[in-house]
Amino acid sequence: MTTISVSLDEELIEWLDQLIKSGVIKNRSEAVRGGIFSYIRERLGIRSREELWEYLKQKQKKPLQNGVEAIRTVREEE
Repeated sequence: MTTISVSLDEELIEWLDQLIKSGVIKNRSEAVRGGIFSYIRERLGIRSREELWEYLKQKQKKPLQNGVEAIRTVREEE
């Protein structure tokens, strides 16, 4: 896995840490991964890598090179 940095406001971090202490979420990384996954599924209606690839091919003017570029494309749309 690749490590990334994420900036969050203090209130969100407090909520997140309470969920971790309660055992609802294992750790911050799991929460961020789950949040990104949920966003892609619910907001964009994408359920698989193949669907993500097809979605991005329709949006792109040039061919995608890798998953990192795919994520950047999704972010730019929002």
